[in-house]
Amino acid sequence: MIPAVPLPQNSEIRTPVEVKLKTEWRYETSARAFVSDAGERFKPGNELPKGSRIVYKVPSLAQAERSKLSEDERNLQLYLQVILPAGESPADYVAAIRRWPPVADARLPPEISLPMQLS
Repeated sequence: MIPAVPLPQNSEIRTPVEVKLKTEWRYETSARAFVSDAGERFKPGNELPKGSRIVYKVPSLAQAERSKLSEDERNLQLYLQVILPAGESPADYVAAIRRWPPVADARLPPEISLPMQLS
């Protein structure tokens, strides 16, 4: 087995925070707010650095009507990524994101690595 090589420090690849919403919540991209089925709203506000983005992992399911989706599609509809600006560590924000009312789970993704080149 060839050991993996970590990304260079100056790499432009950003590591997101992986987020799963509670089933009764959704994220409205245009309003930059989370909205519950009961009409509650939550805006992250100043909890993220300027330039952060929240995006659906499967954008095509973001606005789909839940009742018309399969169980697997409904599950996929709950997953988001919080993409931080370059230079920001997701580890510094994951605990705060876990405390947000709409969030069921937030975690760091697996560490990215490159394959080792054989000579």
